[in-house]
Amino acid sequence: MKSWLSTVKFGTSLVALLVAGLMSGSTPEAGLHTAMTASERAWLETLVNADGERPLAIVRRFRPDVDVRESRRPGWVPARVAYPLYDRDTLRTEGDGYAVIQLIDNSLARVRPNSVLVVRGEQNKRGGLNSRIQVESGEVNLRVEGRVSEYEVSTPTAVAAVKGTEFDTEVLGDGSTVVTCYTGVVEVTATNSRQVQSLTRRRRAVVDSEGEQIRTETVSNREVRDNQNEYNQLDSSTAPKILRLRFVNADGQVQEIEIQYFEKQNP
Repeated sequence: MKSWLSTVKFGTSLVALLVAGLMSGSTPEAGLHTAMTASERAWLETLVNADGERPLAIVRRFRPDVDVRESRRPGWVPARVAYPLYDRDTLRTEGDGYAVIQLIDNSLARVRPNSVLVVRGEQNKRGGLNSRIQVESGEVNLRVEGRVSEYEVSTPTAVAAVKGTEFDTEVLGDGSTVVTCYTGVVEVTATNSRQVQSLTRRRRAVVDSEGEQIRTETVSNREVRDNQNEYNQLDSSTAPKILRLRFVNADGQVQEIEIQYFEKQNP
């Protein structure tokens, strides 16, 4: 951590500007395991779009560049923390971008760089979600928490049906789909042939680009560890730096503000 003191002149006043450190935010992993608070859920329940729909998720944390395209309006806008995502909204991460999406049942979707996903679904009568996340490109890790929720993750060539599990879904450059199960059970269906394979812990399914054939294989413990380490590094990068500014005027009054920014941005 660095500190330095500089003097800035505003009009006829001399103000001592103390910049105390570039500090990281809260522990990323702790933040990822934090469920929505009662106040956050209450706030989320107050949000309704013009079609009378409630949001299905929020952007919990991210690293630029991440953009959102709302289903009701054209064009992309930069994501921000707590950005609400409604049915049919699209989220896109660029080459350096990464996002963690928290759904209303506290399930998490971690979106790797160069990925595009569409959030689809509705709240069910049991308080959970009936959701289909469309992965158009790139890779998404889904950690399902809601016991009364039903999830499907779809790609152009496969559909993965899950409940109470953690798994990755990746769309490769040739159009094939790779689904890797880490916990629980995932049922993978090839979209054209309707061939079905059930995956358990440390099993992977590869669906060809035509959505016809499914090949399965075992994932090594090393691959699991490497994958988790990669996500931990990505999660760490979502904690912004904090620039603390303390202003002291001629009367001795002190004011302090915080400016959050990412390393690739100028504060």
